[in-house]
Amino acid sequence: MKDVNSDMPKKFSDQERELIRQKLLSEGRHQFETAGLRKTSVEDLTKAAGIAQGSFYMFFASKEELYYELLLEEEQRIRNAVLELFPPDAVCSKEGIKRFLSYSLRMMDESPLLRKMMDRGEMEMLFRKLPKAQLERNFSEDQEALLPIITSWQRAGILSGTPSESIVGMIRSLALLTLHKNDIGEAQYTATIELLVELLSA
Repeated sequence: MKDVNSDMPKKFSDQERELIRQKLLSEGRHQFETAGLRKTSVEDLTKAAGIAQGSFYMFFASKEELYYELLLEEEQRIRNAVLELFPPDAVCSKEGIKRFLSYSLRMMDESPLLRKMMDRGEMEMLFRKLPKAQLERNFSEDQEALLPIITSWQRAGILSGTPSESIVGMIRSLALLTLHKNDIGEAQYTATIELLVELLSA
């Protein structure tokens, strides 16, 4: 006989909350990378984390919110790796910009979590369920991270009269193409990205 209280949330200490949150993030990453957002349920996540299903909502408002939290973490990891390898002063020539863009796109393309976003249904499901404020947070973080590079470009006379928001939008637009590999076509994807990087670098 099923325990009627098995799905009821329980109170956790601060230490327990942090451990459970990290467990949900860890298990969520594994499930989302392998099965994707649509095929992963809240029940799958809570079973893996060893908590009642009702307790999930003490940590995240939805599985989409958990997924988005992981995406933000992944993007931050990639940004940190790229900016460590390409300090602002090293990205002021055509060749430097080309290497910077190519490496950034390759890092995104090699991420299992971001690769799952190549499924248009996954993206649409995620963006439909998330509050607008959460999506805007991502743009703000990109702009803040890229500002030193943009400032360095403009000091060197590159896009000096262009608002930084527009330059961030341009880089994000190129990055978003990595999520449309299936639409572009596997055979044409690499050549298309290389051509766009070459044009933007010029």
